[in-house]
Amino acid sequence: MSCHFRGLYRRHMRTIERTLMCILMLTLVTMLISCIANSAPLVAIDVGHSKLHPGAMSARGKPEFEFNLAFAQMLQETFAASGARSVLIGGDGMMLELQHRTVAAEVKGATFFLSLHHDSAQPQYLEPWKWQGVARRFTDRFSGYSLFVSRKNPYPDASLKCARMIGSALLQIGQTPTHHHAENIPGENREWADQNVGVYYFDDLIVLKTAKTPAVLIEVGVIINRSEEQTIQEPAKRRALATAIAHGLSDCGVIP
Repeated sequence: MSCHFRGLYRRHMRTIERTLMCILMLTLVTMLISCIANSAPLVAIDVGHSKLHPGAMSARGKPEFEFNLAFAQMLQETFAASGARSVLIGGDGMMLELQHRTVAAEVKGATFFLSLHHDSAQPQYLEPWKWQGVARRFTDRFSGYSLFVSRKNPYPDASLKCARMIGSALLQIGQTPTHHHAENIPGENREWADQNVGVYYFDDLIVLKTAKTPAVLIEVGVIINRSEEQTIQEPAKRRALATAIAHGLSDCGVIP
């Protein structure tokens, strides 16, 4: 091989080496970015209840599941706008087994579990009325949010801290906690974890005690209350509530 061709060959090989090195570096950078993304906090937003078991019925006959799904979607949008990662659990309304929800969150790599619900009241408080000619039941006695944590969760202190932060953030926008779950009657009688910010203990609640991460359940509002049912569906109100919850989770270090 002549000197000329040897020189061309060496230059060609150096070009190939540089190209391969660039490809290797790009691959490593891509893998690093992927690892960082996958290790970033991920909130599992659990849409409470299902289409088959839709939960409480509102004062005007709308099933709780529909309230939960609409609020979950608003919360997910709010998280995304601030750069936080989240995943919906049970959003298709087909998930029936409660423990499947926490398993799904674990499989997806969630670092926090937030279960969304809307509240009702015990049957003895419900009164009859008619809405659009249909017999319904309501009580305007109770209103507000409530938060629940389980001491059987593997991270009870972290769960309680985040529940407190969410409650504090909701108080700051003028929301008030409902106290009716502490009433000493069948179906209630929940122990306060922090009465000032509306947090109860509910140790045997399946989604809280089986979650592999810190977990909080929130009753966003009381939909058997005729006024709150309407207010809580307003887009501006949902957005304000979702923003407050996001701030609470940020304050306790769950999301950026």
